[in-house]
Amino acid sequence: MQNQTMNTKECAEYIGVCVNTLRKYVHQHDLPVLKFPGRSKWVFRKDLVDEWIERKSKPQIINGPNQNDNYGKLRLLEP
Repeated sequence: MQNQTMNTKECAEYIGVCVNTLRKYVHQHDLPVLKFPGRSKWVFRKDLVDEWIERKSKPQIINGPNQNDNYGKLRLLEP
């Protein structure tokens, strides 16, 4: 079975963000993208995007700055 691919606009629509936000995710949040030599457009594999979304949507437990307050442990969902 061949992997489904999407262009930038299709991928942005797939995850429900604008194209500029998608670019931010690629550059700042490690969204996987394929870029081939000599071509300026990006190609996104649906399976890799789905894995990235699943990884980013898992809650993480972090310690707050003051262990004695009520906010010592927070559950964060990354964007």
